[in-house]
Formats: sequence, structure tokens, C-alpha cells
Amino acid sequence: MRLLILLLIFSCAEPTVNVLSQRESDLKTRGGYESYLALEYLEFARKLSAAKDEKTAEYFSRKGLAITKGEEIIPENPIKWKADLAQMEEMILMQKRLEKILSDHQLKFHLPIQTAHLTYLYDCWISRESKEIFRSDELAQCRVRFSKLLDEIEQFSDSRTKDKQAKVEITEPKFEHFDIFFDFNNSKFSDKANKDLLALLSHLSKLYGDYRILLVGNADRVGNELYNQQLAYKRSEVVKNYLIKNGVTSDMIETRVMGEDFPDILTKDGSQKQNNRTVGIYVLQGAKSFDKFPLPLIENFVYRESLLEERKKRGLK
Repeated sequence: MRLLILLLIFSCAEPTVNVLSQRESDLKTRGGYESYLALEYLEFARKLSAAKDEKTAEYFSRKGLAITKGEEIIPENPIKWKADLAQMEEMILMQKRLEKILSDHQLKFHLPIQTAHLTYLYDCWISRESKEIFRSDELAQCRVRFSKLLDEIEQFSDSRTKDKQAKVEITEPKFEHFDIFFDFNNSKFSDKANKDLLALLSHLSKLYGDYRILLVGNADRVGNELYNQQLAYKRSEVVKNYLIKNGVTSDMIETRVMGEDFPDILTKDGSQKQNNRTVGIYVLQGAKSFDKFPLPLIENFVYRESLLEERKKRGLK
């Protein structure tokens, strides 16, 4: 009888992923490295649950929930996940590089989204792709993405401290931000997109002095990643050609493509969200290039401004 009661209690217990999901809205509003990392673990747990790996899904749900309670989180241990011994040395080296990044509190403050994503990618690699079968780059997607993002963040960190005799300041760019939205699997302008483009041209006509335009193509997470990368590029080229036809010289436009790597809204793979099907347009005044303003810094600036505006609407400080 006692065993039956315990089984009933266990079967009725709410999955931790559901508990964490209830805090999703608050985490997005709060922002910061810890909140973004909890959201990364929530998304990871959902993927694992969809793949019927409920045990690992529960584990990372609990890890995300622990973050919301203020508990310290450390990267996963390869030994715990019975990783391939031939890859162990590389994993330990990468973990040390990750820990160095995470020990830089200023870096986590300025790049909370990217450092949280980096931590998730490492844990994804160790927990899901550390077996011998995942040695090839084609199968080890988390490892490949982790390595690439780690290099980029380290380069950004090194650029801040390259000249130790000169004071390095991270300057927030002064720019206007526009978004051009596209329909699903489409690179043609909708009626709304045409209106938004006219608003952009009106803004450009009122500018005095030098300015630069950065186009950032994005796609949602439906379908093949390479296809989404190509679609994001095609969308940014369509906007670029439109601007050139309307008097903006090509040497004033810079283009970058993010594909589905940094969507505005975190969704499950296969989810359609128009907020993620955009070309972000950043108009920078008084500078000849975006080189001194890394894209992660610009994205975090925009994200923080949108959060402040939303909090103000809700009467929050």
C-alpha cells in the first residue's frame, strides 16, 4: 500500500521543466547572465524532452531552476558523462578557457546573452556529444558552435586589454534601430515592410554628417540551419539593394548574417516566430565603420533598451 502511494505521488509530481517554464517571462524581463543561462537550460530541456530523453531533461531543468534560486552553477564534468577518453584533454582545456571567460564579471555584464549561450553550448557538448561517435564536426554541432563562439568572445575580451597603458572604454554606439519583418520562408517585402522602409528613408533624409548602415539578417528556427543562413543572407541583400536604389551608396552599408544563432525570441526548433524573421537595420552616426562596435555589444544594447521600455510600461523601475 505504501509503495502504491509513493508511486502515485511520483506520477503526479509536476516535471521541473514546467516549473521553470512558469518563470520564463520573469527571466526574460529580468535579463543578465544568470537569467539568460536559465532560459538556455529551459530550451535545452524542452529539446531533450521532445527527444524522449526525460532523465537528462529533468537534470537540466533542475540546473536552470537552481540558477533562479541563486545557486552557483559550474560547467559539466566530462568524467560524469563518461566522455570519450581520446577527447578528454581537449574538453578539459576548453573548460579552463570557459572558466576564464566566466570569471570576468565585466565581460558577463557586457555580453550576458553570448556568455550564457557559451556556457550552454559547453554543457550540451559534454552531455550529448562527448561520446566517440560524435568526433566528426558534422555530428558535434554544439562543440563546433562552442569553439567558434569561444574564439569570438576571447578576441573581444583581448581587444579590451590589448593596450594596457591606455584606458580601454566600451563605448555604446549612438544609432537608430529599425526592423524589417518578413513572412515565413520568404524574402519579399510585405506591405508592412514597405511602410517600415519608407520610415527608414525618411529618417535617413533628415541626417546630417557621416553615417553608416549595418544590416543583420536573421531567420527563425524552422528547417535546415544552412538553408536558414542562406535565407537570412538573401533577406539582407534584398534590403541592401532597396537602399542602393533609393540613393544610399553601397560603401556606406555593411552586412552581417546571424541565421538562427541569435534569435530575438528563444523558440523550439521548428517554431515559427516573425520576430526572428527580420533584417535588423542599425544606422550609426558620426563613425566611418562598425568595427569598433562588435555586434554582440550592439545587440545587447538594443535588448537592454527594449527591456527598460517594457518595464516602464509596466510601472517597474
